[in-house]
Amino acid sequence: MLSTAHRHFLEVVRAGSIKDAAAALHVAPSAVSRQIAKLEHGCGAALFERRPHGMVLTRAGEMLADYVRRVAMDADHVLRDIRSLRQAELTTVRIGSNEAVARNVLPGILGAYRVEHPDVAFQVHIASPGVVTQRLRDGLIDVGLAFSLKPGSGIDVRYEIVSPVRVIMVPEHALATRASVSLDDLRHYPIALTDSGTTVRLLFDNSAVGGDGPPFNVAYSSNSSSVIRAIVEAGHAVTLAGEITLAEPLRRGALVAVPLQQPAFAARTLQVQTASRALPEATERFVRRLIAVLSADVLARQQVMRIP
Repeated sequence: MLSTAHRHFLEVVRAGSIKDAAAALHVAPSAVSRQIAKLEHGCGAALFERRPHGMVLTRAGEMLADYVRRVAMDADHVLRDIRSLRQAELTTVRIGSNEAVARNVLPGILGAYRVEHPDVAFQVHIASPGVVTQRLRDGLIDVGLAFSLKPGSGIDVRYEIVSPVRVIMVPEHALATRASVSLDDLRHYPIALTDSGTTVRLLFDNSAVGGDGPPFNVAYSSNSSSVIRAIVEAGHAVTLAGEITLAEPLRRGALVAVPLQQPAFAARTLQVQTASRALPEATERFVRRLIAVLSADVLARQQVMRIP
C-alpha cells in the first residue's frame, strides 16, 4: 500500500546509498534518485544529507521514515488479517531473539502454544539485541526477546526479567566455589565470549578497561553462543552469561554460575518487546501467553531459591 516513492525512500534508508538501494530494488539508480527528489519537492525539505560514504537522514527525513514505517506496518498487518479471514491460512508470529534465548527458552513455549493453537506458525529470526529492536521498528518482526540495559525509543517493553550476567564455568574450576568474584579475578584464566553486539560483550569491554594485573585472556570468541557453551563445558575457559539461557546445564550441575561483584553486571534485563502500535489479535494472544509463561518461570525459580 506504499507508493513507489515511499518504498524507494525506505530502501535508501535501509541500504544507506542510492546505488545499493537500486540494486536491492532491481531498478536503475536514476529511478531511485527521481523518487527521492519527488518526495523532497513534496515535503519542501531535504530528506538526506549526501555524504561521500552514503546517505544520512536529516531531521525531516527521520520524521518521514518513522511515518512511512508505521504506514508499512499497518498495511502489512491489515493484509495479513484479511488473508487470514479469507483464506483461513496460518497466522504467522515473527519473533526476533538472540541465539541463546531462542535455543534454551523458546522451544518449549512455542511447542506448547502450537498444541493449543495449531493454526499459528512461528518464524524465529536470530539477531543481536540492537538488530532485534531495529527489526521491530521496521515491522520485520512482531515480538522481540532481547537482553537490554535500557529500553529503546519507539518500543514497548511488555515484560522485563532481571537477568544478571554471571561467570559461568565447570564445577572443577578454581573459582567455582567462590560466593562472588571480581572481574579482575578472571585475568588469570582463559575467557570465552560472544562477539561484539551482545550486551555481555558490551558490559565486559566497558568494564575491562584499566585495572591492575595482567591483561584479560579472551582466548575464544564466536558469534555462536553454542560454540562458547561447548568450550566452557569442556573446561577450556570461563564465560559470562545469564542463568536464564543456561538453566538446563546449571540445573544438572554441568556448569556453575558465580555472581560478579561489579554492579553493572547485575543491571541487565531480558525484555519482551513489541513496536509501539496495536498488534494483530492472534499475535497479541501469543505475547500475553509468552509473558505469562516467563512470569511463572520466574516465580518458580524464586520459590526454589527460598527453600532452605
